[in-house]
Amino acid sequence: MKSRSFIFLLKTFILFAILPIYNCFDYEETIIFKKGYSGTVEITYSVPLKEDKKSSMIRFLPTQEAAIQEKINQGMGKTKIKLRDYQFRILEKGEFDEPFFDNKGKVSYKIDFQEISELERMLPGNMITKFKGKSLVIKREFPSFSSEFLESTSVGEKKIINETGKLLKEGKMNFRILFPSNTECYSNKGTINLGSLNYVYPLSDSLEAQGNSKLWEIKLRIF
Repeated sequence: MKSRSFIFLLKTFILFAILPIYNCFDYEETIIFKKGYSGTVEITYSVPLKEDKKSSMIRFLPTQEAAIQEKINQGMGKTKIKLRDYQFRILEKGEFDEPFFDNKGKVSYKIDFQEISELERMLPGNMITKFKGKSLVIKREFPSFSSEFLESTSVGEKKIINETGKLLKEGKMNFRILFPSNTECYSNKGTINLGSLNYVYPLSDSLEAQGNSKLWEIKLRIF
């Protein structure tokens, strides 16, 4: 039977092996609300590419239009949502500074939605939407790499995790929500301005234990 220390070291090795991949993507998401809570989501990201210079090395961020279309329609039943304004290009060497991979690609597209619940299966993390009275409540939580690593770890093991966090300190995901200027908005994270909410999620947070403090909660009431 393998010792707990051996299992921890094996998991840590796997984590360090995938960190270069998850630390080298850029993700930007903008949700634009209209009256009635319909709207458009605009998504842009750059990812490392496989040898064919077409396919993404990050499974949940595909580069090919057909793969993205299939991803956004998973679990939608007979309802089919079509992306628009799809663009893909290979970045020039001077456009990124990445020592681990030779090629990166940039993808952008838009999705129009009638019901905000349509986005629950499409966007990163765990997303739940519901109406409370006349207000829309959105809850999002992003997976933690370390929930199983942090349990019963020794002092030495925690030091390894802390060093791992340093590798992720530059990685982030950018989220923006736009809405009519007369909208009431509450968010426990990010910065609220007139007609907008901006939140930057550092990937280093994915190495911290999950809990209520990691939950991003938004309340919108559009008049």
